[in-house]
Amino acid sequence: MNKTINIVPKDKCTGCGACYNKCAVSAIKMEYDNEGFIFPKVLDNCIDCGACQAVCPALNPIEPYETPESYAVWASDEVRLNSSSGGMFSIMAEYVLKNAGAVCGAAYTKDYKLVHHVWAENEKELAPLRGSKYVQSDTELTFKQAKKYLDSGRMVLYTGCPCQIAGLYKYLGKDYDNLYTADIVCHGSNSVKAYQSFIKEFSEGKKIAKVNFRDKVHYDWSTPTVVYLENGEVKKSAWNESNWNKGFLEGVFNRLNCHQCVYAKAERIADITLADCWQVHRYNPKYDDRKGTSLVLVNSAKGKELFKKLKSKMKLCEKVPLEEMRKYNGQLNRPAAMHPCRKYFFSHLDKYGYHKALWYGRGMRFDVGIVGWWFASNYGSSLTYYALGTILQNMDKPVIMIPISKPNGTPWEPEIKYTVDFLSKHFRIANKREFHKMHEFNVFCDSFMLGSDQMWTGSSTNLVGYTFFLDFVDKDKKKIAFSTSFGQSDFIADENVTATAGDYLRRFDAVSVREQTGVDVCKKRFGVNAEQIMDPVFFCDRKDYDKLCEGINDPIDKKYLLCYILDPTPEKQEAAKAIAEKEGLEIIALMGLREQPVTKEKWTVGTVLPRISSEQFIYYMKNCSYLLTDSHHGTCFGIIYEKPYAALVNANRGATRFETVASALGLKDRLFYNPLDVCKSKRAYEPIDYTKVAEKLKPEVERGMKWLNDALECPAKKNSETIRTIKAERDRMVAGMSNRIAYLERRNRELEKELNSKK
Repeated sequence: MNKTINIVPKDKCTGCGACYNKCAVSAIKMEYDNEGFIFPKVLDNCIDCGACQAVCPALNPIEPYETPESYAVWASDEVRLNSSSGGMFSIMAEYVLKNAGAVCGAAYTKDYKLVHHVWAENEKELAPLRGSKYVQSDTELTFKQAKKYLDSGRMVLYTGCPCQIAGLYKYLGKDYDNLYTADIVCHGSNSVKAYQSFIKEFSEGKKIAKVNFRDKVHYDWSTPTVVYLENGEVKKSAWNESNWNKGFLEGVFNRLNCHQCVYAKAERIADITLADCWQVHRYNPKYDDRKGTSLVLVNSAKGKELFKKLKSKMKLCEKVPLEEMRKYNGQLNRPAAMHPCRKYFFSHLDKYGYHKALWYGRGMRFDVGIVGWWFASNYGSSLTYYALGTILQNMDKPVIMIPISKPNGTPWEPEIKYTVDFLSKHFRIANKREFHKMHEFNVFCDSFMLGSDQMWTGSSTNLVGYTFFLDFVDKDKKKIAFSTSFGQSDFIADENVTATAGDYLRRFDAVSVREQTGVDVCKKRFGVNAEQIMDPVFFCDRKDYDKLCEGINDPIDKKYLLCYILDPTPEKQEAAKAIAEKEGLEIIALMGLREQPVTKEKWTVGTVLPRISSEQFIYYMKNCSYLLTDSHHGTCFGIIYEKPYAALVNANRGATRFETVASALGLKDRLFYNPLDVCKSKRAYEPIDYTKVAEKLKPEVERGMKWLNDALECPAKKNSETIRTIKAERDRMVAGMSNRIAYLERRNRELEKELNSKK
């Protein structure tokens, strides 16, 4: 049985240091992790005694006091000038020092790169403890020192975040009459690594004399950022302009456990709680002179006794309603929420530094803008782009889906709502731009990637111009095609379109295609080297698909044959009946997402499902006993979920993609070019050795992932314009102007009609 502190999950550990202080054989040391948060590390000399677990507040929670009394407090104006808010800490600390006690609190190191807990035994030593630090403090061995002071009979005031107070209590193991504690209403412990990067950039790398996040010399009572430099300069930023506050308050670089903090409530564990009495003027304007007002919660009997003794030192001491004050102190109600893009801040911090990493961490900038038929109203598209986006995000690359506009400004079919709603649960969707304004996507995307779909076709070019050749992307930005498809064994378009497409395709930094035939098209038709890469649905772990159907409660009593059919025919129905009879299965039929209202009438065997979600699509795939499909992506998911299947090659929608997957994975026997062959062929019922399939699939996935990683890491190449690309860009602008003129003409006609109607 593991008796070490290692059993505490990383998202539960507060880094309080109780275990470090308690270890009798010094087998624990506190280290900063790669995100800049301090954690205990168990060393080889550990004797597995369990003492560290016994003092861990994450494993042994502390009961809070009942709902406290709350007060608005001012110290003297002189004290408040050097305090974060109303100076209550100083009033408490000075009382303890005058009674020959010791005060412990957070202070910067001399170089202002770290924050740690230190002891003050006189007024001079007290000064560094004043003021908010907004970065996690290392308690070091201050718990041990507190015990020494307490055991010798000295009065002690220990201040910190509530989790640090909890650590102290657990370490001490008993109450001391001569111990007073004060916790702060904390928004969350911030990363030391983030702080160091920020402060270096904010000070422009110059030597720092002082850092103050609550400076009242240059600002009144607020949360500015002020850095005093040794050369006499002062770098400052108001509360609403500070890029530190933006990341801190939005949960971009708080410690993981802070987002589930058990102390973020009105009922506290310290004797006294200190906070800012924000917005107190709404209750009583007399309590806010802009010099700072402390919100003081008196929690314990000992705290009440101390508070009573200190009242004479307060310039202001008035009760305020706690419920009113909680409105403006969020952490008296609940923990701060984690920003959904938090991990991208840390994945970009080392490379880009604080300020640029913050763009990614706040969801304002993206490594990859994904372009393609991601919004198309079919299950294959929605899940292909779910896979591609998930792959990239698992590589710590934030992505955003790029909406595609038509040159004529007309909308897409309403059924795209199903796919857009699905993908918006997992990824950011950019706001739509008009066709002639799509270049605006360059502002917040570092690179652009075409997904795996039939985009390089003459018909697609007729529909969306050269969008799928990334003509709207800045010519010097990275452009990647990942397993993109021509859909056929050639690019069929007129000579000018082919030449223009070639000019744009040669701008790409990396090109891969879904089918082997695409490699030849790229080389012979466009002079571009391409690599064949499998469909991205195979690169996504099955557990990522399983997550999609968690929570779906659609019980199916009997084993069933799932018929996922895009183009129903009588022959395909005969194949379905043959399989169902042979295997003893019920028939459940699923039509294409867009085609369902029409095709459902053409399928008359078994139960036809209504239009379902992408999550339900995975659910029915996962739970079927046999799959019959004329869909390429239906076939892919049959393989992913290791189902017995028969693939009806759908030549009208492109046979090469069926053939590419079957050839690569040794599954040619599962292809049927005539549905009636299923009825009379034994190969539809031969068991599939998925162990061998997995052996063939693994190197394909590894090769594809290496290609993708290399494509993302390679530098973008320089590109030049051609006469054809200049003309294409002019045509994009003209299309926008034409749409605008047409809109204004239509609007004028509507207004004129409305005016005539009124007359």
